[in-house]
Amino acid sequence: MTDHLETLILSEANRLGIQPNADAMRKAAVDLAGSVTTSDGLISIPGKGSISAGDFVRSLHAQMPEAFAKPPATKPSGNLTADMTAEVEANRRKRSMPDDWQSVRAKYSPDSLTGRMLAERERTWK
Repeated sequence: MTDHLETLILSEANRLGIQPNADAMRKAAVDLAGSVTTSDGLISIPGKGSISAGDFVRSLHAQMPEAFAKPPATKPSGNLTADMTAEVEANRRKRSMPDDWQSVRAKYSPDSLTGRMLAERERTWK
């Protein structure tokens, strides 16, 4: 796929509020092999006809929705470490306490090192 077609597909996907990953772009490259843009702004696919960029992206999204992601709702802060930390925190699965937690806690005195560590762990779970 030529650069102008790739740019056209990416900009149309962004306009639709979706972000294609490498798999989607690879499929687009295969589907659009030998294609050119017409003077009307359509994509002319050899042997198949013409299609608008928006219709092509919607069709590609319908064929493989798992290959598209919603772009982040927040703007990057400019600090990659802070952005990645915030993303990890937002997507981290909250773990519940084990069913046998009280029996484990009962084995150790609250004053022992293990008891204090278990108490600290319990505070972070809540």
